[in-house]
Amino acid sequence: MQDSPPSAGSRADRGGSLDPLLAAAAAGEADAIAQLYVREHPLVWKLCLGFLAQRHEADDAAQDAMLQLIDRLRSFDPRLPFAPWRNAVVLNHCRDRLRRRDARARAEQRAAEELPLRPLPSPSSAAERGEVQELVTASLARLAPREREVFVLHDLQGEPSATVAASLSIAESTVRVLLMTARRRLRELLAPRLALRDAASLPRGATP
Repeated sequence: MQDSPPSAGSRADRGGSLDPLLAAAAAGEADAIAQLYVREHPLVWKLCLGFLAQRHEADDAAQDAMLQLIDRLRSFDPRLPFAPWRNAVVLNHCRDRLRRRDARARAEQRAAEELPLRPLPSPSSAAERGEVQELVTASLARLAPREREVFVLHDLQGEPSATVAASLSIAESTVRVLLMTARRRLRELLAPRLALRDAASLPRGATP
C-alpha cells in the first residue's frame, strides 16, 4: 500500500530535528511562539476535527491543544522528528475530551451504542459540497477510535505509515490493518447515505 504524499508543512516538521523556531519557542520567545502558533494551528485544527468528529468542538480543542504543545515544548527532544510528538499530544488531548464527553453523556443518560442516522435535507447545488463533508464527518464519528485515528492521520493528513505508527505507538503493520478496516467501514457507511442524497436530488418521477 503506497503512502499519500505528505503536505509541505509536515515535510518540514519531519525534516527536522533542531528546528530553530521550536528552539526559540521552547525558550519562551514571544515572537517565536506566535509564529509557531500560526504555523501549527491549521493542522492541529484538522486533527481535532478528525479525531472528535464535531466541528464546533474542534475549535476549542485546537486552541487547548496548541496551548499544551507550547507548554510542553521544553520536554520535546529536538533530535527527534516533531510531527509524531505533536500528533501524540493532540491525540491525547482529544482522547481526554472524548472521555469527558462520554462521561457527561452517560451521566445524562444520552449515550447510545451508535449515533442515529438523521434524515438528510434536500441538497442544493450551493450546499452540496458542505453536505458531503458533513456526511464524512458524521461517518468518522461511527468508526472505532483507533480506526478513526489512523484514517485521519494517514488519509486525511497525508502522514506516512511510519509517522502514524510513531504517533500512536503501534506497529506499521497494525496501521495498515486499521486503515484497511476504516476504509471499508466508511464505504459501508457512506454508500447508502450518498445514494439517498442522490435519489432525493432527482426530479419527481425520474429514476437514477
